[in-house]
Amino acid sequence: MNSSAARKKNILLIALLIPVSLILSGCADDDYAIEKRYWRVKKQADKILANPHACPPNQLEKTVSALNSFSEKYPKSSLAVDAEFSIANLYIITKDYESGRAQLKKIIKKYEKSKELAAQSVFFIGNSYELEDKWPAALEQYKRILQNYPETVKGIEIPIYIAQHYKVKFEPDKMNAALQEAISHYKTMAARYPLTPMSYTMDMLVAQCYSEMKDWQSTINTLNAMLKTYNGKVSLEEIMLNLSAIYSQKLDNPAKAIEILNVLIKEYPKSRYVNPAKDIIKRLSEKQ
Repeated sequence: MNSSAARKKNILLIALLIPVSLILSGCADDDYAIEKRYWRVKKQADKILANPHACPPNQLEKTVSALNSFSEKYPKSSLAVDAEFSIANLYIITKDYESGRAQLKKIIKKYEKSKELAAQSVFFIGNSYELEDKWPAALEQYKRILQNYPETVKGIEIPIYIAQHYKVKFEPDKMNAALQEAISHYKTMAARYPLTPMSYTMDMLVAQCYSEMKDWQSTINTLNAMLKTYNGKVSLEEIMLNLSAIYSQKLDNPAKAIEILNVLIKEYPKSRYVNPAKDIIKRLSEKQ
């Protein structure tokens, strides 16, 4: 396995360790006694996660049982969800992938009303296939997120995640094809929710995809269109900064970059970007 692939596997393992309870919103704080009880159990799980190869089978079974007991005893606690994901993590990190996926499918069924939890579970199922070097099976899961949960955090992230997989694997043709699919997906989503924070995010992701392809003119066209679409609706400083960076760093056109930064300073005199913009103008002017 090359170093890039190994690094990606490490990233996947780290992702699986993130407490999923963090993505829940609107949950009340659990009382101290419940939290203390949970973290005692979680401490056992953390020891296994830190050194899975040294874990005896009976210790894994004991920890899984303790996490299950906690989840059953405190079903209304957000920590119960964390416990259930921890069980999946334990199975996957000890390479019992089938048991890990079975646990994640149980979570999807149990919390079917939460699209965020379902999308996160499907994502982890995909990760488990990646850890087995079964990309086609992983891709099937990721596309399932796009189809069923496009508006979730994972639904928004997954098109670029797929493209990044091909980038790490040094497959530029597949990466560019995935980025084109991502652009099409994000444009469709933006059109579905015009002039909303969602459409703004989608448009920025379109620009990011063009940038990944080094299609600077399409990136510029997208950002310029955003300047018109969102004028008077949101702050445009970041768009201007992105444009100036492309002109100065990618197209060797410092004059155009300076022009854009001067507009930023004029239209947003109290912006936190004014002083950095002035510094950039000074530096670019010296190069000219």
